[in-house]
Amino acid sequence: MSNGLDKLDEEITEGAQSPITGMSTAIGAGAILSSGARRRIIIELPAYMLVQVAWFTAFGAQMVLFPYILKNQLEVSGTLLGVAQMALAAPSVVFILLGGVVAERADGKWLLVLFHVLAGLPAAALAWVLNIGGIEYWMMLAYAVAMGTIGAFMMPARDSILNEVVERRQLAGSQLTLQQGVAFATLAQFAAQIVGLWIGGMASTMGVWPLLAIQGGIVAAGAIAALFLDSTQMISTGRKGIGAVFGDIADGMKCVRKNPILLSMVMCMFGVGVFVIGAFLVVLPIINADVYNHNSAGLRDIFVTFWAGAFCSSVTVSRFRSIARPGRLMLGSQLIGAIAILVLATDAPYWLFLCLIFLFGLAGGISIMMSRTVVQNAAPPALLARVLSIYQLGFMAGAPIGAALMGVIADQAGPRGVIFVPSVGMIAMILWMIAFTPIWNMKMRATSQPGDQPPTGPG
Repeated sequence: MSNGLDKLDEEITEGAQSPITGMSTAIGAGAILSSGARRRIIIELPAYMLVQVAWFTAFGAQMVLFPYILKNQLEVSGTLLGVAQMALAAPSVVFILLGGVVAERADGKWLLVLFHVLAGLPAAALAWVLNIGGIEYWMMLAYAVAMGTIGAFMMPARDSILNEVVERRQLAGSQLTLQQGVAFATLAQFAAQIVGLWIGGMASTMGVWPLLAIQGGIVAAGAIAALFLDSTQMISTGRKGIGAVFGDIADGMKCVRKNPILLSMVMCMFGVGVFVIGAFLVVLPIINADVYNHNSAGLRDIFVTFWAGAFCSSVTVSRFRSIARPGRLMLGSQLIGAIAILVLATDAPYWLFLCLIFLFGLAGGISIMMSRTVVQNAAPPALLARVLSIYQLGFMAGAPIGAALMGVIADQAGPRGVIFVPSVGMIAMILWMIAFTPIWNMKMRATSQPGDQPPTGPG
């Protein structure tokens, strides 16, 4: 293989074959890297964080602008809002497994460059349409399908790169663990989403189309940050032709099916997609408009409050190098979030509503960080991108189902009545996870280093 990892190999004077990426790693006293290699490694982690920031700033703006256009400008029903949100999530169900295979067979660096450039185009097109005053519902569906498809290929490529970035950092003498790498990436994600939400919240005063243009420019700028990443390990399975894709996907499915931790996490993420994301994408915008009579600023306040809570809890968790029982922390936080959702069904004043949203965010931040840490630690290195794509598939397969379901129920039961569905559903799923999966009792080592073999069952 001829890429940036080979160059790094040549600059390590003593080493052995790494079980993680196939590149040489330090033994005994450690490897001696040239100053040029050290500079590349030092700059790579900040560059990766900037890639995160570019994507999730744009994503945060989209979280406000997309439902705002549908609910406040086109004035669609709850059912049509749910269908539109389903169109945004559904492409991941179709393409994310293919995205995992592509992420392993191609250089992740150049995939990120390509996808960030492509992601700027739908927002720019929608901005142009809004500027000339010709927006229609079907155009929002086309935008949703385009962004959902790009995201399906983006996620496994971006997430699987982190393991190599952390390993190269460790080769340079850093004590950074994978859990800390995930924590920093998650913090960058949450902070960027908060900034994006503030941008989207200005739609009522600045107009929507200028903000969509800004959204497109920000996500396209992530391609520049991706240029500072090193080239990534490309996996060769020995298969060729169209059948190779299905064979590679089947290997990933078999890995997840045989690993009780990975299988449990995929099932858990499906439940989160159905019950939590449906409420998040459909019910909250409906409550904002129909219960509290707020515009884009109100939607911004709701989402900023949630992600501010997620950011605060993530900062706290990031101070720990490793957590012995991440499964208990994840399920416990999900239970708190489910209870917070249930309280939203009461006739709460707006300030209390936002306090509950903040609590929902605190729980969500812990759940997101712990679930991703468990999966990235438990996945075999050679199948990492495929396992991550299956993990995301569980989440994304549930999201469109939940979005459509919540939209229909909201039209029938009202914006407060629908709250009982996600809350009770999540509580039932959590109890099932505790009783019938190894997640509650699983143990993780205090530190996670390259080459460590993760546990595959309860401790």
